[in-house]
Amino acid sequence: MTHRALRERWERGEAALGGSAHLGPASVEPLAAAGYDWVWLDCQHGLYDEAEAARVLRALAGAPCAAVVRVAQNDAAAIGRVLDAGADGVIVPLVDSAREAAEAVAACRYPPAGVRSFGPGRPDLGSDLEVLERRVSCFVMVESARALEDVDAIAATPGLAGIVVGPIDFGISLGIAPREAAGSERVLAGLVAVAAACERAGVVPGILALGTEHAKRCVELGFRFVGVGADALSLRGAAAREVQLVRMAS
Repeated sequence: MTHRALRERWERGEAALGGSAHLGPASVEPLAAAGYDWVWLDCQHGLYDEAEAARVLRALAGAPCAAVVRVAQNDAAAIGRVLDAGADGVIVPLVDSAREAAEAVAACRYPPAGVRSFGPGRPDLGSDLEVLERRVSCFVMVESARALEDVDAIAATPGLAGIVVGPIDFGISLGIAPREAAGSERVLAGLVAVAAACERAGVVPGILALGTEHAKRCVELGFRFVGVGADALSLRGAAAREVQLVRMAS
């Protein structure tokens, strides 16, 4: 079953907000205590690989927020490794078609429905195959114009929890510079299309937002799985504020 922190937000019609851990293990527990509904370990652009993420996931056992991993690529072995360590969900990047979305879901399911190998790495996970499958939420990322063309079929993939938009890569695929993605009308049109496809399919629309104001706008558009903060950016922002306050007082 979907993690309680996510499920309760969605049952109330609210967005579940996530914080990203890029910098390594030391930032994970502070993020988990900050009030996020989900914390995600980034193996695609962060300082983790799936083996390190699997070790860190043990520190999140029993945390009030969901523990999610963005794997580096759509690879069944990598997905299985973090699920065996207790990830409540995976975000699979660079999915351009319904076939690739089905492959991601299959990596989260045991035969005959999928290709996941049995090997839970924590005693608290148990050995009930149905329970192990049901606790995992599989999200795939739509990050290209090509994926947008197939978004209805992607959203309709059986077993998929939702779609997460990567707005910067999506913008790049349209010829839009990264710094312009948040304000681009073409990117916005893509977000609206993804949210509508998710609504038609009955899955959760998600996005890795580009700052707090962009996150607010995405929530208004109906996105309900919203990455809104990152450890590196939060650290830099807090440090800059402290330096400014002290300099103003001196």
